[in-house]
Amino acid sequence: MKGTLSRLKSRSTHRTPPDGPAGVHRTCLIAFMRSRAAVAALLAGAVTLSCGSSTQPHGAGPAAKVAFTVQPSNATAGAGIAPAVAIQDASGNTVTSATNAVTVALGANLAGGALSGTTTVDAVNGVATFPGLSINTAGSGYTLVASSGTLTSATSAAFTIAPAAAAKLAFAGRPSDATAGVALAPAIAVAIQDAFGNALPNATNAVTVAIATNPGGGTLSGTNTVNAANGVASFTGLSINKAGSGYTLVASSGALTGTTSATFTITPAAAAKLVFTLQPPTFAERAQPIVPALTVAIQDGFSNTVTSSTDAVTLALGTNPGGGTLSGTTTVNPSAGIATFPDLSIDQSGSGYALVAASGTLTSATSAPFGIRFVFAGVSVGGYYTCGVTTGGAAFCWGSNVSGQVGDGTTMTRLTPVPVSGGLAFTKVSVGLFHTCGVATSGAAYCWGDNSRGQLGDGTMTDRLTPVPVSGSLTFTTVSTGDQHTCGVTTSGAAYCWGLDDAGQLGASSSELCSRPGETVGPCSTAPIAVSGGLAFVGVSAGDYHTCGVTTSGAAYCWGYNANGQLGDGTTTTRLSPVPVSGGLTFAAVSAGFAHTCGVTTGGGAYCWGDNSDGGLGDGTTTARLSPVPVSGGLTFATLSAGTGYTCGVTTGGTADCWGGNTAGALGDGTVTSRLSPVPVSGGLTFAAVNAASWSFHTCGVTTSGAAFCWGENADGELGDGTMATRLSPVRVAL
Repeated sequence: MKGTLSRLKSRSTHRTPPDGPAGVHRTCLIAFMRSRAAVAALLAGAVTLSCGSSTQPHGAGPAAKVAFTVQPSNATAGAGIAPAVAIQDASGNTVTSATNAVTVALGANLAGGALSGTTTVDAVNGVATFPGLSINTAGSGYTLVASSGTLTSATSAAFTIAPAAAAKLAFAGRPSDATAGVALAPAIAVAIQDAFGNALPNATNAVTVAIATNPGGGTLSGTNTVNAANGVASFTGLSINKAGSGYTLVASSGALTGTTSATFTITPAAAAKLVFTLQPPTFAERAQPIVPALTVAIQDGFSNTVTSSTDAVTLALGTNPGGGTLSGTTTVNPSAGIATFPDLSIDQSGSGYALVAASGTLTSATSAPFGIRFVFAGVSVGGYYTCGVTTGGAAFCWGSNVSGQVGDGTTMTRLTPVPVSGGLAFTKVSVGLFHTCGVATSGAAYCWGDNSRGQLGDGTMTDRLTPVPVSGSLTFTTVSTGDQHTCGVTTSGAAYCWGLDDAGQLGASSSELCSRPGETVGPCSTAPIAVSGGLAFVGVSAGDYHTCGVTTSGAAYCWGYNANGQLGDGTTTTRLSPVPVSGGLTFAAVSAGFAHTCGVTTGGGAYCWGDNSDGGLGDGTTTARLSPVPVSGGLTFATLSAGTGYTCGVTTGGTADCWGGNTAGALGDGTVTSRLSPVPVSGGLTFAAVNAASWSFHTCGVTTSGAAFCWGENADGELGDGTMATRLSPVRVAL
């Protein structure tokens, strides 16, 4: 207290009147000290103590102005500047009784900063203090302006705000769009800043940039870690090699908060080369368009497609192992930098073909090697010959051709596949004893070969060396050829048959008689007649002298010759119209063989009935069955095919199994031993379907990749491998 009094004395003005009491000065000081705010103001220089009759602090005049009693201090961004403002009378005395609200605001603000904190404060004992004020932007020459109602305002002394500590990174501008492989220009710049975005000119931190969003899968090349100079890291020579829109970069530096750039685009460089973007398949179908269509891209040196290029691209045969000819549109102008070739084909089989793409001075491209072969959707076997339909709908046949059943316009035996004449596109073909029929993609049925009993259905008994349409203008979903008769199902589900009818195999009465000179007259129909009963079928199968089918409800019906119980109705009585197969099973499909029948239920169960002298029913016996019995082994089948005393099927797992007579290796297990229950076909192939022959002893199947394999008897080239050698295991049909 004594120290305070001493300081107060030094600041007071001694104007005690000569005639005043000697103790008045001391009394004035003691009275003044009773107000702590007044003491603080006096110590701060805000007031002058006068002791006399008219100059005491409590006698200050009315409030007239405001004045900074504590000037804002120099500080860093975001730190307090803590000014104080007094309310004074006209003489500069603090009006200690004043409680006016005082507001401070930025005056000079060359850096564009923002003032934060409580900017309006009520005065206490005539003084307003602002402890929480701060400014966010670094700069020099800041001032504050204090105001309070109508009082004269005050402007502070100038002060400086310096940057705070380094806290984050910021890209200086948006990266410019650029060309692949060309340096980004102008150079990428990253600033080191405090938390308020103020640059730190003295910062030298190491900064690293990398690709953040990478729409083109590009690689950032160049020096991507740089020490900042004057607070900015500059990256010259950075480039990205892959075209794409929407790239962004990310910058990082130790514990500083990283930053991501605005988006930018990398465009392709100049066209430099050609590239096959869609290669030929491993194998393409002979004389059919290569699918999917081949595509060739015009690219820059970084493998970006130059979408603006329209330079014509030409394809030609490079390696040509089969001596084939490339047909179709071989020169194409690209769209968006891609040339598409939708109709290319090669007419000769072979392995190791390659195509070469060329376009002016651009670097050419050579395709991956590929093969041309028959890619089959299905095959059918019959009397010493075989036919198949490719995935493109072309029909090919091979083997015996005594009646023109191969359909190539000759009667020459063929050891390898030859195309069926006429250029028709088929969905399926079916092989009989000496005649063949198929369903065209239009739904029309065509037949060719032996027609001695009207089995071609063209209204004549004239053999045909090439396909002729079945009369009646019916639209079929499927046809099936037997010994000398044919049956089919129309799109409405009606079953029709034509040809020989000496055992009721047509399932309908016909008054027509068919014979040729020197032959016995027999009942027949040279044109399709509807199977009696009005049943709706999903499929039929013609055997030797009997026919079976499955209705839309899954019921199996058979008709025709039944001496061995092949109709499955529990009798050996020949039937002239459909009778239900006994047992009440629900079938997905049935297959009529030479003298027995088999079917697959909707659950994949295999059942057979009829002749079993060679074990063709697969029930482990050689006992004939007049109604369905399950095939032993518990296998689950997708398809079955009944042949001449033997049967083959494909399981749901794609394995082929056969059973029954094994003459000439028809079972394909590498032996000629007959089997009373299923044995797997050797070779480990995965099949989509197999077909067992009635009237001969060979079998063929199509793998899931479309390759055709055959095995068994081959005296007439029916295996299609270019020889007449019997095969006990599958051999591939020649390309």
